[in-house]
Amino acid sequence: MRRSHSVLLLAVALFLGLGLASLPDAEARPGGGSSYRGSSRGSSSSRGSSSSRSSSSSSSRSSSFGSSSSRSSSSYSSGPRAYSSGGYSSGGSSSSDGGGAFGGFCLLIVVMGVVAIVVMNVKSGAGQQDWSTTTPHAPPPPQRQGSLRTKLARLARVGPKGSDGSTQPLDPEFSIVLFEDFVYSLFARVHEARGGGRLDTLGGWLSDGAIASLQRMGTPDAVKAVVVGAVTYEAVEGISANSQRVRVVLRFEANYTEVSAGSEQSWYVAEEWLLERDASTKSRAPEDARAFKCPNCGAPLESVHGHKCSYCDTVVNTGEFDWVVTRVASQERERRGPQLTGTTEEQGTELPTVKDSRAQERLNALLHDDPEATPLALRKRLEFIFHEMQTAWAAREWKGMRPFLSDNLFQTQLYWINAYREAGLRNITENAHITNIVLARVTRDAYFDAVTLRVFASSLDYTVRDRDGQVVGGSRSRERAYSEYWTLIRGRGVRGKPSTQKQCPSCGAPLSINMAGHCTHCQARVTSGEFDWVLSRIEQDEAYQG
Repeated sequence: MRRSHSVLLLAVALFLGLGLASLPDAEARPGGGSSYRGSSRGSSSSRGSSSSRSSSSSSSRSSSFGSSSSRSSSSYSSGPRAYSSGGYSSGGSSSSDGGGAFGGFCLLIVVMGVVAIVVMNVKSGAGQQDWSTTTPHAPPPPQRQGSLRTKLARLARVGPKGSDGSTQPLDPEFSIVLFEDFVYSLFARVHEARGGGRLDTLGGWLSDGAIASLQRMGTPDAVKAVVVGAVTYEAVEGISANSQRVRVVLRFEANYTEVSAGSEQSWYVAEEWLLERDASTKSRAPEDARAFKCPNCGAPLESVHGHKCSYCDTVVNTGEFDWVVTRVASQERERRGPQLTGTTEEQGTELPTVKDSRAQERLNALLHDDPEATPLALRKRLEFIFHEMQTAWAAREWKGMRPFLSDNLFQTQLYWINAYREAGLRNITENAHITNIVLARVTRDAYFDAVTLRVFASSLDYTVRDRDGQVVGGSRSRERAYSEYWTLIRGRGVRGKPSTQKQCPSCGAPLSINMAGHCTHCQARVTSGEFDWVLSRIEQDEAYQG
C-alpha cells in the first residue's frame, strides 16, 4: 500500500512538473564570468539542448595531434558560481520574475508530493559521511574510461623494474597540481611574449614549429589580460614502464587583449598544444617549477637566448630537462570580449556524481596521517571559503580572497571582477548557501594532497547596472540551484585542523595578505597550500570527468 501511494504521489508530481516546465520563466543564470567564450555561442534558450565543448566526449572529435577515447576537463570557473563551459546569452535582457498563481499552486503540489516521498524513504539516508546527505540509492555515475588527468599522474608510479624487482617510477615527484600550474602560467607568458615579438625569451619551452605557429597569430605591440577559461586534456601518451617519451595534448580556451598602435582588441581563442618531454625527466621542486629559469642549470631567464642557455651552454628545449611545446594549432580566434549580461540555462546539476573508486580509500589514508583532517573539518573549511567568496564577489573586492585561492584561480576570478567594474556592472549572489557536499576524488603526490568535492548550492543570482540598479541578467526573486566540483589542496606534510578564522596560518596575526600571496606580518607565502587548505580549482558538473 505504501509503495502504491508513493508511486501515485510521484506520478502527480511528474505530471504537474511537466506542466510547469512549459511555463515561460525557465531557470537561468547570468553569463557573468562564464562568458569567456563571448556572446556568439547561442542564446540561453538554446543552451540547454547543446553540450558544451569542454564536456563533449573525445570520441566525437579527433585531436589535431591524435584522438583519445576519454577526456578529463580542468576547466576553471570564471565566477564564484559561473559556468566555465557552454553557450551564452546573445542579448542583455533579464529573465521574467513572475510565474503566475497557477504556477505557484502547481509548485506547492509538487513540493508536497516530493516531501511525502522523501519522508517515506527517509531511513535510506542514514549512515552518510559528514559532508554528504545523498542516499545510497542514487543512480550510478555514467560509464567512462579512466581520466586522462589520472593517467598522466601515473608518471609518479609506473616505471621499469629494478634489480630487486621493485618498480622504479619514471618521475616519483611528479605532481598534477604543479603541472597544471605550469601550463596555465606558460600559456599566459607565451602570449604576453608574442606582444613585441619576444617569443625567443621563452625558447627553452618552445620548438621552432611552435614559435612559427604563434607568430602567424600576429605580433601586436603588447598582449595583456591573458585569462585561461578552460584547459581540457585531449590525449596522454607514453605512460608506461618502458616509455621513452611522454606526450600530452591540451586544449586551451582563453581571453586576452592585444594592443596595436594604441588601439585595444579583445579576443576569444581556442588553441591545442602538444607538450612533450623525455619519460626519464624528473620534475622540479615546487619553488623551481613555478619559476621560469633555465630548466637545466637554474640560471635566470635572461640567460636563455633562443633555445640555448648562455650560462650552461646547453640547448634546453629538447624535452630532456622540462616540458617543451612542440606544436600549436589555433582552432578558434574571434574578436570579442566577455559577455557580462543576459541569462544562461543551468546544466549538469541533475547528473550523477562522478566519483573515483578509490576516493574513500585515499581519504582514509589522509585521515590516518592527519586525524584532524576529518570530513566535517574539511566541509567547514570549504563552507568558510564559499561564503567569503560570495561576499567578495558581490562587493567586487577580490583582494580579500587572496589567502584562500591558488594563484591561478585568484587571477582568473580577478579578471572578471575587473571586467564587471569597467562595464559598470555588479553580479550579486544573494542568500548563497550550500545544500550538500559529496566526496568525488582524493589525490596524493610527493608535494600535495588534493580533495575534490561536489558542491551543491543555491542562491539568488542577478546582475545589475551601477548607474540605475536595473537587473540586466538573472532574477532578484527566484533562487537557482547548481553544483560544481571544488578542489582543495594542501602541502603533503602539513598537519592540523583546517581553519575557519581570518588569521595568518603561519604567525596567527590578523589576516593581511599582499597580492603576491605573502603575509604582511611574517612574509610567509600562504596561498600555495603550505599552511592550510586552499581552493585551487572549480570545475563545472557538466564538464567534469574526474
